[in-house]
Amino acid sequence: MKPYPGPIVGLLSSSLLMSLSRGVISPLMVITLSRQTHLGSAAIGMLIGVAMLCATGSGLYGGHLADTGKCRALLSLALVLMAAGCLLLPYCPRWFTALLALLLVEIAYVLFGILARAALSSWVMPALRAKAFAQLYTLNNIGFVAGPLLGSLLAGSVATLPFLAAAALALAALPLLRNLPNTVVAQGAAGRESGQHQGFVATLARLRRDRTLVLFTIGSLLAYLVYGRFTTYLSLCLLPQHSYGEVLHWTSALLATNALTVIALQYPASRLFRPGNLIAMSMLGSALLACGLLGFAFTSSLWQWCLAMVVFTLGEITIVPTAFLFVDIIAPAAHKGSYYGAQQLANLGGAISPVLSGLILAHCAPAVLLWSLATLALCGALFMHLAAQQVRTLPGALRPTGFNLGP
Repeated sequence: MKPYPGPIVGLLSSSLLMSLSRGVISPLMVITLSRQTHLGSAAIGMLIGVAMLCATGSGLYGGHLADTGKCRALLSLALVLMAAGCLLLPYCPRWFTALLALLLVEIAYVLFGILARAALSSWVMPALRAKAFAQLYTLNNIGFVAGPLLGSLLAGSVATLPFLAAAALALAALPLLRNLPNTVVAQGAAGRESGQHQGFVATLARLRRDRTLVLFTIGSLLAYLVYGRFTTYLSLCLLPQHSYGEVLHWTSALLATNALTVIALQYPASRLFRPGNLIAMSMLGSALLACGLLGFAFTSSLWQWCLAMVVFTLGEITIVPTAFLFVDIIAPAAHKGSYYGAQQLANLGGAISPVLSGLILAHCAPAVLLWSLATLALCGALFMHLAAQQVRTLPGALRPTGFNLGP
């Protein structure tokens, strides 16, 4: 983080603490809610799903708020909401208080992510943005690797201690934001007058009319459907032929392979991303996801699945930063937050994935599910290609060198 000024280092560091906070409580949420509310697993799953869907939908308005200014205040609010949700979660005797706590946690995490991406897009010079987005994604993954380990360790002594630690981590990030500008718009008053303060309904209409954004978001949603909740459907695929202990062992190995690949290769891979090859790299990422899934379908040993996971993860670390950079380029300077809010609707793929996987596995063999998901990944690449056909209407910076995005 050496090339960045102090405020940007503070933003990246606060993002790491936010991810750690979310990661600490992630392995304990179901157990804690079950103990507190005495609800069944289906009801708890429904509560978590509703909270995730509401948080994803709220991202549109969160992005709009980012464009109206007060970025530092909103980032601070997100951290406070995360702390409040973490403190409330272990004290929820009723389903509605549990839902409130989950909403606080999920909305805070979504809002912080949108604001952080919009801020980097506005405050970091273009030559460093690919690295900045890659570092942001890497730091978030480090948080989600280290957080659950810390949470499990703390839970062994006092059941509520992980939630207290998660709240403390979120609040510890507040001082890191004190030197941040309070707006994500990197232009002057003239630019702000051109549309920064337009209403939310007008902003939604603007986003809907941007065919490039819509097509790319659909492609990203299909990709996220594949990689967003991969542990769920891979575990379901393993269960028919393996014991619970073996499934846990395989899943742990696959998660470790995914995390290590992200941490080791995400930053070096960012050197390949250029304004002219973002769609090409996104399509390549979708193809790598499909190849990884086919690797799972055609192999049967753990080491072969880990090798397929490396290929699969290469697709993930290609798609995510290129999506951030692509939105950075197509978004008007006064609407960075709104565009990132719209792009994060791709996270709905994570909510669809477990439902779709369960429906397919209820009637078909695991190989059929893996083939179906590989097809969806390739469909995502098709939508990204269709988005490329709109590139001719975008700034010249998107014109590629050596790759034809469209006429």
